[in-house]
Amino acid sequence: MKIGTSITLLLVLPLIACDDRAHRLAELAAGCELAERVGDLHGAEDVCQRALGNADEDVLDPQVKSERLYTLGRVKRQRGKYSQADELLRQSLAIEERLSGPDSPAVGRRLFELSLILAGRGQWQEGAGVLERTIPLASQLTEKEQAAMANILARYSVQLRKTPYRGQAARFAAAATELKSSK
Repeated sequence: MKIGTSITLLLVLPLIACDDRAHRLAELAAGCELAERVGDLHGAEDVCQRALGNADEDVLDPQVKSERLYTLGRVKRQRGKYSQADELLRQSLAIEERLSGPDSPAVGRRLFELSLILAGRGQWQEGAGVLERTIPLASQLTEKEQAAMANILARYSVQLRKTPYRGQAARFAAAATELKSSK
């Protein structure tokens, strides 16, 4: 009987530890969201990074991992760490496209965030390509997200008017106007 109990404990203890680890990561994720909401971006970056866990641990569900990568990428963009934010957002986008499909609101949010990162890096043409994919998904976003998207479309339009891509600039200006008037 003792051998059976010992074997059961050996099998169950790692599951308890895993569950405990996932619980601690969830608490860190809640702290991450709070820190971002109150504007403590330095603290948010640290806590959001820890909420992802270690790379060698695989305790996060893919959907949860996608969301946490997205949040950390958003925080890093707000802190001006565009290269790091770019990498995180692309990872989150790849996961989200597999999970929810290329036309989901979650993919739209990630594409929009990626366009902000690319604008911050001055990569207007690449960002314009990302925004092209985002425009058809705009109706699935919240009003606040649509207003932000209208602003970035207008900003991209201004930048693209300085290039040979004036047609795209005009499409972005029209999409921005449409988003603003749909309120």
